[in-house]
Amino acid sequence: MTSVAILWCFHLTWYEESGHQHRQAIRHGRRFNPWYEVDLYNENQFIGLFRMGQLDFFRLIQALLHHIPNSFQNDIQGLTIEEKVGITLYRMGHGSSYETVGDVFNMGKATAYQASQEVVQAILVALHDSTIVFPVAEEIEKWDAIKETFRQRQGLTNIIGAIDGTHIPIIPPPNDQWNAYVNRKGWHSIVDGHGNFCNVYGGLPGSVHDSRVFRKSKIGRDLINGVARFPPECRLIGDSGYSSRLPILIPLRDTQNQEQAQFNNFHSSTR
Repeated sequence: MTSVAILWCFHLTWYEESGHQHRQAIRHGRRFNPWYEVDLYNENQFIGLFRMGQLDFFRLIQALLHHIPNSFQNDIQGLTIEEKVGITLYRMGHGSSYETVGDVFNMGKATAYQASQEVVQAILVALHDSTIVFPVAEEIEKWDAIKETFRQRQGLTNIIGAIDGTHIPIIPPPNDQWNAYVNRKGWHSIVDGHGNFCNVYGGLPGSVHDSRVFRKSKIGRDLINGVARFPPECRLIGDSGYSSRLPILIPLRDTQNQEQAQFNNFHSSTR
């Protein structure tokens, strides 16, 4: 997967009411002075709006610079790259509808949607292969470093990734298959010992069981077919929804003594 400050034509005033912090947009008739030229926000306000600091925001801009059309001079929207990224980060960070984002940024929801789509596509093109990276089996030094981060948690050895699923809310499809998209978890991801994503797979209906989603993923298919995705002594760590026949360390289903119960505690703390 973030946030930044309002990009143009309005200032934000902050006030307290009933213990909650609210934003109030003071809009002007036209856009003026891009936000990055006006010292309107401190770092905390910036992070509160866009879920990232100003330095990280500009780093993201540089990474996406050649992948987002700059329509400031040749498009009816007149949006700069900075504005498009800010709109996208605000929506991601707050889970707002495009109508709400358009209202906050003083634009139509169609414009907010188009800007957000451009940025999301740019992120996929520019950052996916360099940011979410699963090491190859031969990169022994990387695997050793990952194993060490997991070992330092609770002493479990040869763990190179924690796997789990998450449920992503969606608008159900308008057909007879809508009930397949209820409950269960539909996205799978693997993170390293620092919580960094190194593999993500999604797209199946939310009713599909965790273990089946994993078997459908590229890494899952490779492991089933005997393709070495990591050193042979290494394992992923996951909950009891996964099969113990794969190189995934799962908790014991029935603990018979204190040692087994302690193992499950270590297992839970590690992942």
